[in-house]
Amino acid sequence: MFCKNVVSYALCIIVMPIFIYAQHTNVLISKDNNPNETTIIIDPNDTNRMVGGANLNNYYYSADAGKSWQQGQLSSTYGVWGDPAVTVDTSGAFYYFHLSNPSNGNWIDRIVAQKSVDGGKTWNNGSYFGLTPTAKGAKAQDKHWIIIDRKTNTIYATWTQFDYYGSTNPQDSSIIRFSKSTDGGSTWSPALRINQISGDCVDSDNTVEGAVPAVGPDGQIYVCWAGPLGLVFDRSLDGGATWLGQDKMITPLPGGWDYSIPGIDRANGMPITVCDLSNGPNRGTIYVNWSD
Repeated sequence: MFCKNVVSYALCIIVMPIFIYAQHTNVLISKDNNPNETTIIIDPNDTNRMVGGANLNNYYYSADAGKSWQQGQLSSTYGVWGDPAVTVDTSGAFYYFHLSNPSNGNWIDRIVAQKSVDGGKTWNNGSYFGLTPTAKGAKAQDKHWIIIDRKTNTIYATWTQFDYYGSTNPQDSSIIRFSKSTDGGSTWSPALRINQISGDCVDSDNTVEGAVPAVGPDGQIYVCWAGPLGLVFDRSLDGGATWLGQDKMITPLPGGWDYSIPGIDRANGMPITVCDLSNGPNRGTIYVNWSD
């Protein structure tokens, strides 16, 4: 779980023989409630509709393509504890996924999915997945990411499970898990472990983290994450029921994925995975992006 305060900027000048075109104006959404670890999604069926999120429980929504925004703070009986990830399904419903901190459970003991059917103005109490009770309480569920198959409206989630978050005990390990929903986030499939080589629980280079799923043109599910082997890849061709029998290494990460940058609390080189779904010549190509 990361908390970052990042300032980013972009400068783009297009020079034509006669005209110079200015880029879009930056819009300050909010400085309230210490926003960090930002996430945003645009509804592809109506690009005026946008939803964003930021730690720990901030949400934002726009109905005019980001020119103006409204904001609020998310609440749930399961608790809201950051790592926001937002997405939108084929019906236009938005989802806000986050970590938990329930009053009658354990800190980050599950991943929570809250849903909005009015463009981000209001949110339901949410559903959850990944809860794994043990004699000690519950294992920690962290660093999730989400993708929706636009053909079937199935929601796929991948994330890290810690036996005990932050533990240096070699008996404690971290793994990558997978779950899906076929009913708009109301219920979730039992969580599956999809990796073979586990990591430690320190939340650093030798922990398996950063699992980001992507969907292929024929419903394939692709996932890449970082850990002690470097960048590791897995895939499912049957909707997540089965996965490769052996982790496939893409490349080592000699410096690890956890590193420091002056002026930033923490930084990471965890991968982002996407697949080309266009009708162009690269349809089906898988891309993995990371920093090292």
